[in-house]
Amino acid sequence: MSFDIESAAEAITQLSLDNVEQAPVHDTERQIMKKAQLHIDTIERQKEYVAKQKAKGGGVGVVFQDAFIRGMRDLGYKDPAWALSELIDNSVQAGANTVEIRIGFEKGNATQAKNPSQIAIVDDGNGMHPEMIGYAVRWGGTDREDDRNGFGRFGYGLPSSCVSIACKYTVYSKVKGGQWHAVTIDLDKLAQASADTKLTEELLKSKQTPLPAWLLSGTPNGAVALGEVESSTVIVLEDLDRLRRMSGWIQVKALKERLLRQFGIIYRHWIPEVRIVVDGIECEPVDPLFLLPHARYIDETTIKAKQIVHTAFDVQTRDGRTGTVKIRAAYLHPQFSWATPDELSSVKQKNKRWDQVLAPVRGLNGLLVCREGRQIDVVQPTWTKFQNNDAYIKIEIDFDPVLDEYFSITTSKQQIRIEDEMMEKLQADGKNAGGLRSLVQDIRRQFDQDGNELDAKIKNLIAQVAVELPAANAMVEAERFKTKTPRVSQEMKDEAERNFNQEVSLRSKESGRSEEEVREQVTAEVKKRPWDIEFQAIDEGPFYIPKRMGEQKRIVLNTSHPFYSRLYAKAAGNVTSALEVLLFVLADGEIDADGHRAAFYKSERHHWSELLSHALTSLVSQGALDDATSAEMERDEQTRMTAK
Repeated sequence: MSFDIESAAEAITQLSLDNVEQAPVHDTERQIMKKAQLHIDTIERQKEYVAKQKAKGGGVGVVFQDAFIRGMRDLGYKDPAWALSELIDNSVQAGANTVEIRIGFEKGNATQAKNPSQIAIVDDGNGMHPEMIGYAVRWGGTDREDDRNGFGRFGYGLPSSCVSIACKYTVYSKVKGGQWHAVTIDLDKLAQASADTKLTEELLKSKQTPLPAWLLSGTPNGAVALGEVESSTVIVLEDLDRLRRMSGWIQVKALKERLLRQFGIIYRHWIPEVRIVVDGIECEPVDPLFLLPHARYIDETTIKAKQIVHTAFDVQTRDGRTGTVKIRAAYLHPQFSWATPDELSSVKQKNKRWDQVLAPVRGLNGLLVCREGRQIDVVQPTWTKFQNNDAYIKIEIDFDPVLDEYFSITTSKQQIRIEDEMMEKLQADGKNAGGLRSLVQDIRRQFDQDGNELDAKIKNLIAQVAVELPAANAMVEAERFKTKTPRVSQEMKDEAERNFNQEVSLRSKESGRSEEEVREQVTAEVKKRPWDIEFQAIDEGPFYIPKRMGEQKRIVLNTSHPFYSRLYAKAAGNVTSALEVLLFVLADGEIDADGHRAAFYKSERHHWSELLSHALTSLVSQGALDDATSAEMERDEQTRMTAK
């Protein structure tokens, strides 16, 4: 008996093949109305579905042919966490309050302390009618076909996720008042029987089967008591052939850590209403926006995320239904990822927020897209390119399943393509729009401003502890070649004294030391260094400002001006010193000027700054700077990961 492509397509469309998806579970405010509307007898619905499939007749056919199975095994899950999430989705829709991942080992396995031989997904949901189990293990069969009220739609999740990890698995289930029944999927046996419809149907027929002994003994903390539970579904992945090939996942310690982190991200809006437990450890939510008060890493340091937007707008579908798009946005200060933000010298030391969530390798830089509160994908907007620094811009889009036509989602539920019409709504300003283009621009400006101010503080700290400043030494040497001694008016002296006192007061306030102690220190510095440089972030200000401070001449370099970001900050060594000498020479004439001459310098400096800003912006694009910064951050991250 042979089958062609058309037969395959017909078989796939006629047969049911995924775990049954039932009504949503938890009673958050967001879902109370939906739950009331969707409260139906799930077991009766399963019975109706089975009867309908039996009435259609036909066999399994090509669904279990070698080529089809190999293709489904390579469906393309990003990693085991995304694959297992499909099974958690089914449990949540089956009314589960707790979903567990349990890890088992073969007896006498010498490496059992490191590598698992079995993985079980256990829930306390509604379970499945015995005959429904045989349909649930097949691709495409679900009694919630094209459902727009929960996680699943197509019925591919259970078999696709299982075969992406194991070549043999068993689905056990019981309903209230019933006994445990099970179907075992052995891909080798099913491939051999693919031409024999009766044999295939017999292999997929559920039978009353007790649970494996290892699941009934040594129940982990907070686990589902399988010996007492009224209803449940348990899926045991028995031959982890694919998992054994995945570097970084097969060892138990790494597997547990990665599952806990990724489940925490994917189900951040569902935890703790639904408990997810991995080998006895309860999963905590991980909010990439760092706004959910009960999530991990919120209190990692004193620097907190700032909520910028929390809004929603309604969208009507082409068939007249209405769904809601919800948007959350947060701004993270440049010091948000520092291990010790109170120490300006610790810029390279990152905290767990960076390591676990923000780092480029985590793949969370872009628009975070959720469906029904469950994360699906991270999408790059069409109107801009998210660079590494944009990791500090966090925007989440959560849409109702009724709007699926605007958010094309793959069957594996891990990739989304936002339709052009919806992308336009998201980026546009105004009513029934997301305003994301303006939002990203505003947050980027805020990040740049805060970064400039932070950079100025760091530069000033470095300057204060520097032993010498080559450019200052060069200016001292150049003083000998002046043809006349400048006349310092009383007004200039008074201004110099005010600047000196302001410096003393500021340093005293920042350091907590007495003004007398600070005055002695600053006096010594001025005497030692007749020329100096400091840094300030002055939005819309000139690229430098000259001033006297006591007997010292100095320039204030504006870290917000393109001269700093596009030229000075990119220079090094002798080039930096040469630029400082140039600025000192320009400043020298203005510092010694008085009256109309001083006004002339000030006016010209304003003109130079505007012209220089436009010219440097044209010469060195922001995109080139972003690419260079991204490359530098990626090199730093690779170095950090290698060191670990």
